[in-house]
Amino acid sequence: MINSVSIMLAIVHIIPHMVFAHGGGLDGQGGHRDTKTDDYHFHQGPLDGETFSSKQAASNARVVLNSVEDVTNEDSEQEDNPVQPIYDLSAHFPSADPADQLIVHKAYALQYSEPHEQAAWVLYRITAEQLQGSVNRTDDFRADEAVATSSASLEDYRGSGYDRGHMAPAAAMAWSAEIMSESFLLSNISPQNPAFNRGIWRELEALVRSWANLHDELFVVTGPVLSEQLSSIGPNRVSVPERYYKVILDLRMPIIAGIGFILPNGPANKPIERYAVTIDSVEAVTGIDFFPALVDLVEEQVESHLYGPHWGYEGLGMSTLNDPESWANIKIR
Repeated sequence: MINSVSIMLAIVHIIPHMVFAHGGGLDGQGGHRDTKTDDYHFHQGPLDGETFSSKQAASNARVVLNSVEDVTNEDSEQEDNPVQPIYDLSAHFPSADPADQLIVHKAYALQYSEPHEQAAWVLYRITAEQLQGSVNRTDDFRADEAVATSSASLEDYRGSGYDRGHMAPAAAMAWSAEIMSESFLLSNISPQNPAFNRGIWRELEALVRSWANLHDELFVVTGPVLSEQLSSIGPNRVSVPERYYKVILDLRMPIIAGIGFILPNGPANKPIERYAVTIDSVEAVTGIDFFPALVDLVEEQVESHLYGPHWGYEGLGMSTLNDPESWANIKIR
């Protein structure tokens, strides 16, 4: 920031001769040249009463002063409209494959899988306070320039028959226009069956928002179940997942609880709780270690058991199933 001392130094540097004088008609910048004293002085504006060795020196002084005023005005605007602090998500990062790029945006973080041209996981925080926002959707889908190897492009989805499905949902990002726009980066998007994206996936996103309002703060990791030999779309060969997952963690006392979901990328007509599983079960299917920074005892308890009543599912409770492959096949049906 340029302070008052800097202003004075700049002016003194530019104009070494300063006296006071008067008289004559004024030009467009509020001053005039005095033929008797052979100098230039102002009679209007912020430099009123100051005299310079020439009109050019006076003009230079105005440039310096205007630039200082611009910086001051910008700082004032920022103070009047403070940006909501961005939460540091690093303590909740899932395990990251060192071969994949870890990208941190302002409201979510992700691990980008270049072979599949999409995120292997996307982590975001959702709170009751954020959900009070009401910013409109921007729908400005675009490539993510933060991806070092280049992300998927709009051309990949054009005419594919698949929706551009959000991982960190736009409806959870309505607390800021900038954050809303950020959710439309294609690194946060995956090709979804339209019936899935507009059906049970949308229902699950709404359910997570209701839980955030109830429990005040949640951490969510979501993404596609990636594997070899998936079909693909577009010139960048974006993989089309057969399944998607979502894990939710509530760290607020007195009850720390977690829940997971795995859903088929297609029409899913069963009640959404039929797709609920433990976080450990999602780890078994995806190969991702979620919330590894949790204290071991807490992580073991939260991830290996599903406490249904905490999520509004009375009578729903389960432990991790021992045969994840058979379990996954059952869930797809």
